Amino acid sequence: MMPGVEIQSHDVAEQTSKAIRALRTAAAHVERTIARALEPHGVTTAQFAALHILHDAKVESLGCSEIGQRLAGPAPDVTRLLDRLAAAGLVSRDRSESDRRIVQTRITAAGLLLVHTAMPSVRDAEERALAGLDPGNRESLTALLAGIQRNCPGQS
Repeated sequence: MMPGVEIQSHDVAEQTSKAIRALRTAAAHVERTIARALEPHGVTTAQFAALHILHDAKVESLGCSEIGQRLAGPAPDVTRLLDRLAAAGLVSRDRSESDRRIVQTRITAAGLLLVHTAMPSVRDAEERALAGLDPGNRESLTALLAGIQRNCPGQS
């Protein structure tokens, strides 16, 4: 093996590790920033994400597995997450008419109100997180992250 090739491959591996650490650190900082923005609204980032998914759904309700697939990041125990939202009156859950094994979840009026009330705080947190990036850089970042997501197994 040629010494130059080994060094180059080591450099690439180091660059890759450094990029992944930076990505994970940045994601954690963004998550904490959004969590702080949601604190006054009494929901976690995972709960807000589930509400947002239900808010944006083009159908009236979604099954638990559909919500879990649409959540960014590792899906928490979606059933328990939805149970907490139901207990708070933010979602309602009913068994499917066609398949009793499936529980359909829909956002309630209170859940819609929470999403609309919290959204300005979330948007402000998102803006702070990307404040140093102009629109072109934000578009490039989005494309780069989409490429990373496509390379990761188990992503839809």
